[in-house]
Amino acid sequence: MKQTKYKPTIGLEIHVQLKTKSKLFCACANDSWKIGLEELKPNTNICPVCTAQPGSLPVINKNAINMVVKAGLALNCQIAEHSKFDRKNYFYPDLPKGYQISQYDQPLCANGYLKINGRKIDITRVHLEEDTGKLIHPAGADYSLIDLNRAGVPLMEMVTEPDIHSAKDAKEFCQRIRQIFRYLDISDADMEKSQMRCEVNISLSNRQERPDVKSGSRASLGIKVEVKNLNSFKAVERSIEYEFIRQSKLLEQGKPIIQETRGWDERGQQTFSQREKEESHDYRYFPEPDLPLLEFDKKYIEKIKAQLPELPDAKLARFQKQYGFSVSDAKLLISSGDIAAFTENVMSELRAWLVDLDEIKLSDDQAWDEYKIKLSKLTANWLINKLQGIMAAKKISFASLKITPENFAEFITLIYKNKVNSVNAQKILITMVDTGADPTNILEDQGMHLMEDVGDLEPIIDQVIKNNPDQVAVFKAGKTVLLRFLIGAVMKESRGKANPQMAEDILLQKLT
Repeated sequence: MKQTKYKPTIGLEIHVQLKTKSKLFCACANDSWKIGLEELKPNTNICPVCTAQPGSLPVINKNAINMVVKAGLALNCQIAEHSKFDRKNYFYPDLPKGYQISQYDQPLCANGYLKINGRKIDITRVHLEEDTGKLIHPAGADYSLIDLNRAGVPLMEMVTEPDIHSAKDAKEFCQRIRQIFRYLDISDADMEKSQMRCEVNISLSNRQERPDVKSGSRASLGIKVEVKNLNSFKAVERSIEYEFIRQSKLLEQGKPIIQETRGWDERGQQTFSQREKEESHDYRYFPEPDLPLLEFDKKYIEKIKAQLPELPDAKLARFQKQYGFSVSDAKLLISSGDIAAFTENVMSELRAWLVDLDEIKLSDDQAWDEYKIKLSKLTANWLINKLQGIMAAKKISFASLKITPENFAEFITLIYKNKVNSVNAQKILITMVDTGADPTNILEDQGMHLMEDVGDLEPIIDQVIKNNPDQVAVFKAGKTVLLRFLIGAVMKESRGKANPQMAEDILLQKLT
C-alpha cells in the first residue's frame, strides 16, 4: 500500500473448522476435515439434532472444547474460569433452527496476542460455535438447494483487535494462524475447502487528525467496512488493498463511507456491497437454555497446556541454534510439522554419521558446530530447492513420501564427501522419490560414483592437457582463471565422473 494521508486500521475475524470425529452437539460424523464437504453426497451426515427437529437436544463435544483451549493457550490467551453458550438469532435458509449456538459475553478464551514482524497483534477472543449449512445454486436455475452436512460442525472463531495497518501484515497473520492450528493438529485449515474462512474489518482515518488507536473513539478510526468469506490469503491481501483505494477516493471526494458488509469478487478483483452491517444487539443474544455452564479449574488448564507441541516461533529459534540453519531456510523448513520433523530427523542422522566416523563425540556440541553450518546449507538446498520441487511436480506430500530421513541423510553424505556430482545427485534423488531405494545402492547400480582413483583420473587429465595447449600456455603465463576451463574439460572427458577437487589438485601438480 502506498503511503497517503489516510491510515488503514484492520481487524480480522477468522473461522476455522475443527477436526473432531463428530459434530459439536450431536454424534454425526464430521468429515469436512477429511475430504471436504463438497465431495460428500448432500445431506448425508445429518440427524434430528443438527437439522433442528422438534424435541432434539444438543450435547457438548468435549474434544472441541479441548481444541479451542489449546488454541487459546498457543495464542497467549486467558482461559475463562466460567463460560457458556448463547443463541445468536437470525433467519437464513441454511440455519434450520432459526438461531446459531455460539458464544457472546463469556468466550472460552480472551485477551491473547500474536507477534508479526516484531509487532504485537492483540487477540480479543477465541470462541466456539456451530457452523451453518450450505446453499447450492444450480447454474441457470431459479431456485437454491440446501445441504446440511456442514450444519453443526464445530467452528472456532478468533477475533483480533484493530491492530493491523497493512494488507501484507494481515495476510501474514492469517498464514501464521493457519500454521499454528496445523501444528496443534486441531484443523487442517484448508481455505480451498472452506475449513478456514477470513473476514476483514477495515476503516480509514486521517494520519494528522487521528489519535492513538487504543484510546481513540470509534469515530476517530473511521467508518468500519466488513469484507466477508475470503477464501485465500491472496484474497485477504487484495481485498484490503482494494478497500483502501475505494475508501480513500470517497474521502477525497467528500462522500460518506457506509458501514456495511461487502463481498469479494475474485474474477473482478473488487469488493461489492451486500447489506448494511448488523450490530450485536440485532442478533438478540441470550444464554442457550439446553446446555450447561462450563467451568474450568487450573488442573484442567495445566493438563491441556502440557499437551501443546513445540510451536513455530520456538522451533524457528531452535533450528537456527541447534542445526545452524539461516533464518530464511529455517522459516521454510518449519512451515509445516511434517517438513520440520523430516528435517530434524535428517540432521540427527547426519550428526550420528559424524559420530560413527569418530569426527565428533556424541555430546561434543563444539565439534558439531564446526560441521553443522555446511551440512545445514547442503541439507536445506537439497530439501527445499530440489526434493520439494520434485514432490510438487509429482504431486507427492510428505505423508506419502517414500524417502526415509535416514536415506536422505545418507544422500547428503554422498554429496558432502564428493561421491557424486550435482547432475547425478539429482537423478539419484528422483529415483529415491519414485522407489524409496537406498542412495548408495542407486549410485552403484547405475554407475554414477565419481572417479577417486588417481590411476583412473590421471590419463584423462593428461589427455585434456594435450588437447588444450593454448589454454595451458595462458594458464602458465599467469591467467589462473583458465583452471576452471580445464577442470570443466576433465569433467566432460570423464562424462561427469571425475572428482572435481581431485581433478583440480592433479591439474595444479602437473601445471605448476
